[in-house]
Amino acid sequence: MAKKTDFYKGLKLLGSQKEQELNSRIQGLLNNRKLLESVSENTQLQVPKINRMQEASERMSIIMNYPTKKDVATVAKLVIQLEEKIDRLEEMLSSLEKNGYVKSGSSSSRGKKKSRSSSAEKEGSKKRISDFITESLLLSAKLPEGNGQNNNV
Repeated sequence: MAKKTDFYKGLKLLGSQKEQELNSRIQGLLNNRKLLESVSENTQLQVPKINRMQEASERMSIIMNYPTKKDVATVAKLVIQLEEKIDRLEEMLSSLEKNGYVKSGSSSSRGKKKSRSSSAEKEGSKKRISDFITESLLLSAKLPEGNGQNNNV
């Protein structure tokens, strides 16, 4: 039993020594000014290539009729804005109900219904959002080429 613990202690000590050696080598490479400058120059050479690839991907998305990352991001922002508007409308409606401007059904039965169906409402809301995103993506795929994308071909 003592041999096993000595083995594991030795292994742990060896592992920590190798980790320190590796960390010092990495620090040495990171402190190497010449290496960092060459990596930086190489990175600057890659930027135009990446930009051209993104433009080509956007052009292909127009030809192939599929949404780009920008299209999906735009739809996601619209969904978030829509959710915020719905929340504000619900708050306004509840404040109108509290002040008696709008008559609602019996409040006690409504409260019970709400507690029972809150998870169902959440699921319904998720489904509506999912359907909205799907419909928006399908609609954006059917739009002509002037649908807000850059068409510098």
